[in-house]
Amino acid sequence: MSKFELTDKVAIVTGGGGTSHGIGSCIADTFAKAGAKVVVVGRHEDSLNKVVEKIKNADGEAVAVTADITDPVQVDEMVARALDAFGRIDILVNSAGGSSFGNPEDLSPEVWNECISLNLNGTFLCCTAVSKEMIKQGGGKIVNIGSSSGIKGEENAAHYAAAKAAVINLTRSLAISWAIHSINVNCVSPGSVVVPDHSIPDMPDNEYSKRQLLQSAEAGSLGSPGTPQEIANATLYFASPGSDIMTGENLVVRGSEWASAYA
Repeated sequence: MSKFELTDKVAIVTGGGGTSHGIGSCIADTFAKAGAKVVVVGRHEDSLNKVVEKIKNADGEAVAVTADITDPVQVDEMVARALDAFGRIDILVNSAGGSSFGNPEDLSPEVWNECISLNLNGTFLCCTAVSKEMIKQGGGKIVNIGSSSGIKGEENAAHYAAAKAAVINLTRSLAISWAIHSINVNCVSPGSVVVPDHSIPDMPDNEYSKRQLLQSAEAGSLGSPGTPQEIANATLYFASPGSDIMTGENLVVRGSEWASAYA
């Protein structure tokens, strides 16, 4: 068996129903093609069902679980439903996240708290809930989705950059704590990624189009920004036996837009 196969592994992927062509759904599809049984988690049942249907049509195994990952009760129910469906949990990918757009001086406490809750608190809740099962099983793989914004900052998205910076350091801290239990905890931080037909709340369409063009220009010598599939490929590496020695790492998938400036 290839070191990058997930045959008979059970993976939970949060944020899997955001869009049918987004990062979370692409990770779920990629894992299923690698042989995993996938629990696709999100808040929108219709979107989740489309992702599950696509996996099943390709002879994969998947179930949809509707849950709000910022609610600890729903997170516990997510874990229980995954166990009911497949009997164990080998992999967790925390892909759920998102942000609005605005000047930092105009951010309300409500907007700030919502962003921190979704991107950071939800990741923490899922990690701790799933870790209890992984400890019982003798190990597992957790992959958090961060962002290059968590390293270099982000104009007019201070709340998102702060949350993702915290996710990166949360990853490192959990890796230290859970190494004794053979739980690998790593992070994939996308750089410039263009998701078709996706927009950012509170960002005008013309501003989003300008940002996409800027991302393309920033891709440097590679000529284009990343795609959801490239993020899924990096996530597959951390979820697979091929990365068994890796824990506490943050892999920035960023082309060459600022490779020489930041670690």
